[in-house]
Amino acid sequence: MTGTAEGAARAWLWKAAVPVAVPMFAALFLLLVPLAVLAAPQTSAASAACSTGGTGATVAGVDLDALQMGHAQTIATVAARLGLDPYAATVALATAYQESRIRMLANDGSSPELTADQAAVTATSLTYPHDGLGSDHDSVNTFQQRWIAGWGTVGELMDPVYAAETFYARLVQVPNWRTIPLTRAAQSVQVSAYGGAYARWEPLARELTAMLWPAARVAAADPSGAAAGVCPGLPVAAGSWIRPTAGQVTSGFGPRWGTLHAGVDIAGPRDTPVYAASDGIVVRAECTSAYCNRDGNLDLGGYGNLVELDHGGGVTTRYGHLSAYTVTAGQTVTAGTLIGFQGSTGNSTGVHLHLEVRIDGTPVDPVPWLADRGVDLRAANPG
Repeated sequence: MTGTAEGAARAWLWKAAVPVAVPMFAALFLLLVPLAVLAAPQTSAASAACSTGGTGATVAGVDLDALQMGHAQTIATVAARLGLDPYAATVALATAYQESRIRMLANDGSSPELTADQAAVTATSLTYPHDGLGSDHDSVNTFQQRWIAGWGTVGELMDPVYAAETFYARLVQVPNWRTIPLTRAAQSVQVSAYGGAYARWEPLARELTAMLWPAARVAAADPSGAAAGVCPGLPVAAGSWIRPTAGQVTSGFGPRWGTLHAGVDIAGPRDTPVYAASDGIVVRAECTSAYCNRDGNLDLGGYGNLVELDHGGGVTTRYGHLSAYTVTAGQTVTAGTLIGFQGSTGNSTGVHLHLEVRIDGTPVDPVPWLADRGVDLRAANPG
């Protein structure tokens, strides 16, 4: 681990998806949409085996799951948004793989190197979305960055976008970073006890950058929240209604904090795919808050990244707080079309999908309404 690098990788692995019942499609679905259920499209479950980075992949002989690919895509996208070239992303990806295996890690503060006060501050990283647990000094996140060393607050460092931005901010200050060996560029930023280790992952990082850079450029061109549709849609019969995402219902419809909570919240891992609940036309796909390129908070108004679909007959659905969306206004979609990914943009304090069903503009409780159409939102569905 580095002196200024992020915390060790968290063991939060994406759970194994349930194989599809129809044998002829099983092999394909295990790679793409393992949770789709062809035999009962009305209750098809959403796949959590894909993220903003796409499905898992084998890169330079290294197996990466969808969670790692999602974080890798974030690292590449931030480089593109900052106007850097692909080599910057290559340096960052090699560093992140060495430090955390490209996982967003929290830190329980158990390192004997920390004082009691430092341990308590470090342990607050556990309150933020994370993929696993580390205990190296006060290091957190994909790059094992340290708040004590001045990389930022714990809250800032647990934001994947901030983590990449602050890595690049230091990288571009390294003299001749574009021409010196990758391991020297990375070490100049990280000041690691194992400075030569980054070279081992250069082939992986170069291949990974080549895979992710096209989608990174798309996202950089539209920072409001648009992303390439890197995951497959679900095979769903026309006219069906489905569960739009994997996860657990954590907040229901009704009064909350003095106002109407006009939908239900379904919480899953960051960048869990979100699919159209039924056939329709995209009314809007846009950022509805002051910013949507990072997590929001309760002081920020709006849904964050929002997709709204018109299903005809006065029925619309809304999908809020997305980390990114993959559709555009006016687009026709079918049930199971990928429309975005779970996030925490806008008026939100945790990763989830805010799902609304509206009839002639008036919100109704999605749970019984969808239950009448064969979709049980409260059924166990951890993703």
